[in-house]
Amino acid sequence: MAAAPLTVDAADGEHLARLVSLVDTGALRVADAVPLTDAQEAHARLATPGTRGRVILTT
Repeated sequence: MAAAPLTVDAADGEHLARLVSLVDTGALRVADAVPLTDAQEAHARLATPGTRGRVILTT
């Protein structure tokens, strides 16, 4: 099953709280957090078989 895209504006506390809840309950699996400057690497990682979970871009 393919993962649906998930985008949250960090300034929106309600959506951010929901994201935290999803991570805490295991409903949202985070594979790694990558700096925005390495977005190309993060995108390539998602295309690699075996990556389980979301790759989060950080600023």
